[in-house]
Amino acid sequence: MKKQIGVLLAAALMSSLLAGCGTSASSSSSDGASAAETSNEVHLAVASPVTGDSAEYGIHFNVGAEMAVEKINAEGGINGRTVVLESYDSKNDAKEAAEVARLIGQNEQILATIGDFSSTCCMATAPIYEENKLVQVSPSAGLIDFPRVGSYNFATTGVQEDDGPFLINRVIHEELGAASYAMVYTNNDYGLNMLKYMNEEAESLGITVTDTEAVAAGEKDYTAIVSKMRQTEPEVVVIVANYNEVANCVKQIRQVGWDVPIVISGSALTDQLVELLGDDVNGIYSNIAFVPSDDDEATKEFTAEFTERASMPPSFHSVSTYDTVMLVCEAARTCGDNLTRDTLRDALEAYEGFEGLMGPIEFTEEGAVHRGYKVVQYQDGVLTSVSDYMLAHDE
Repeated sequence: MKKQIGVLLAAALMSSLLAGCGTSASSSSSDGASAAETSNEVHLAVASPVTGDSAEYGIHFNVGAEMAVEKINAEGGINGRTVVLESYDSKNDAKEAAEVARLIGQNEQILATIGDFSSTCCMATAPIYEENKLVQVSPSAGLIDFPRVGSYNFATTGVQEDDGPFLINRVIHEELGAASYAMVYTNNDYGLNMLKYMNEEAESLGITVTDTEAVAAGEKDYTAIVSKMRQTEPEVVVIVANYNEVANCVKQIRQVGWDVPIVISGSALTDQLVELLGDDVNGIYSNIAFVPSDDDEATKEFTAEFTERASMPPSFHSVSTYDTVMLVCEAARTCGDNLTRDTLRDALEAYEGFEGLMGPIEFTEEGAVHRGYKVVQYQDGVLTSVSDYMLAHDE
């Protein structure tokens, strides 16, 4: 079923790209107004990995965005104008993401982009969106340097200055009571920054880092790394990577009979991780702001609808994308009849009081969001809350 969804998303993507090729990027009305200002539709782009090793994230992005847009349109759209999504495949590749950003930026109908997926892709696309004066709001890029590129770039996921310290303080220090850990991380912007913030937090708490190992995205062979880490005798192993790298690393840790506790980054919490690991997923700890198995009504409703549409439970990425689209549309409504790329940027920057499924979103001056999380653990194959929502440190 998941493969079928991926095919359908790819087909939808091709349809949107073909439609884009048939529309002049410089089209305008006779009085000089842009196509976006005169249309009865409001076009939003979704840039995500629809194909490639990270394609499951594209499913979460696109289905989450579709759910939000359907709700907005059912409530009257944006001041009577229908919201239309256009999906683009960035393949979680910086060069591909940059090409997608150029294509989107040239299409005057599009008023904002939801995406891209990774901090690396967003760093590649940020200057392009800035040049085109087009808002880019990433639901998942946690690198603070991304929104700092310019005023048209925003991130709703929460920043790594909060994420990394939460894993060390709340999960390793408080939940597991560990005094040492070894770390495997993807050698990209996300992994390197998590390494930095986690090392700083560990030092402040007196926690020993016994070993750190950088791996390339898509790495499959962890034999030497696992052997080296094990010799340093850490109390916990931390893996900061996407679900495919995490799954490969965990499998090889368990295959050699090493029963060390494992903590992973929230970026890896997907249904695919559970499928890849089977029973080995149980006991793994992480942090996230939205837990599909929680019992509150809003969470149950979203989880049921998303699961029916996608044939898999939602993840952080689907919920974050849903919240991001809702926020962009609510901000757009405040622009009234004067909805342009520039006025939408100003409205987003100034918007206050948004409360999403993952909690409040209010941008800092840099265009980022400070978030808290829950400590979570896989139990019987289900991601389960083991703490309440809280910040990395008590205020």
